[in-house]
Amino acid sequence: MNISIFKRFTIEKSLFFIIIAGILIVFVSVFYLFFVYGTKSIKILSPNGGEEWEIGQAYQITWQARGVEKVGIVLFKGKEPKWLAKDIPASSGKYEWKIYPGQEYGSGFWIAIVEYPWREGNKIDYSDSSFAITYPLLDSCEALSASQEWLYLPNNFPNLRRVFITEQNYKGNLDGLEGADKICQQEAEKNNLGGKWQVFLGGDNDEETAVKRLEKTPREKEGIFIEAKPALKLNRGDTCHRLLAKNFDEFLAKLSGSQIINAEKLDKEFLENLDKLWLGRVNNESKKNCTAIAKVTLSDDTPLVEKYSFTVTCQNWTQEKRFVDGYPTEKGIVRPSFSTCYTPQGKFTEAVALAGLASSLQGKGKDAEYNLSIGKYCDSSQKLLCIEE
Repeated sequence: MNISIFKRFTIEKSLFFIIIAGILIVFVSVFYLFFVYGTKSIKILSPNGGEEWEIGQAYQITWQARGVEKVGIVLFKGKEPKWLAKDIPASSGKYEWKIYPGQEYGSGFWIAIVEYPWREGNKIDYSDSSFAITYPLLDSCEALSASQEWLYLPNNFPNLRRVFITEQNYKGNLDGLEGADKICQQEAEKNNLGGKWQVFLGGDNDEETAVKRLEKTPREKEGIFIEAKPALKLNRGDTCHRLLAKNFDEFLAKLSGSQIINAEKLDKEFLENLDKLWLGRVNNESKKNCTAIAKVTLSDDTPLVEKYSFTVTCQNWTQEKRFVDGYPTEKGIVRPSFSTCYTPQGKFTEAVALAGLASSLQGKGKDAEYNLSIGKYCDSSQKLLCIEE
């Protein structure tokens, strides 16, 4: 009898431990699935602090991610972020970053890997400490040109003509062409560029197109056009600058889309800013009046009269309004007469918009071209293209 009770107790005890063990296994599995595996995480592996990465070389940015579908990569120096890549599959765990000339160098750089698209509350991880970006110790720009398959010229090369795009954005009221010239000169002085500068911008008059104004400078259209911003500093203190064009005709061809600039080899910021320039009448073939407003600034229900501007230079760069005075017409006030235009289909319309001709990138990928005659409202914020006289 006692033996039977002992056996039953032993069996019940064993079953109890088996049940407890099963519960623990289920609990641990659920905990792992929902609290470990199911938790989103990102961890940077490289660069994670102390590295020295050289301009002109390619490096692997690596990470580990769990529960995250896409990531983006951001470069920090101080508090200023710069996107290096977006919309990358998190599972790839790596991204090759080619550091092109023009990249700021020095110490104090950090990488952040963020859950993409970024929004507050998303996962993010930073390098444990900062790393450095260095520039190669070169004795000549020829060595840089060979390594980058892109021509760089030293600052002491004969007959150079520097070009830059303003940092600030400006609406259509520039205080005329002279005011726009002053803006270029002020930004050049702010960045210690030296020299005398003129805006590449055209007015209403045939003698004031952007090309005609350039022809009135001491060197007229002569010169080798380079980026004013140095791409690299040499051992002896000279600087290397990217070649934009060997002459003015080539420069204008690149601006107008017949020669697409290689996005990977031209300074990224310079390239992006080419898409948002006030230009006005570039030459005598440019429109004098009746320009259509760019579609990106219009909605489907925009009235036809608001889609056309009789001016193409924001009334010689003195206006920063969207519409002419008297529009829209108020009740009880006699409706004024507005300038008139015809659409490409021959349809008659009044033109009440105020616009100026600007640059814009049309198309995508290899088919993309720059268009120099896109109409944009005069209250749009654009940049200016400045050329050394």
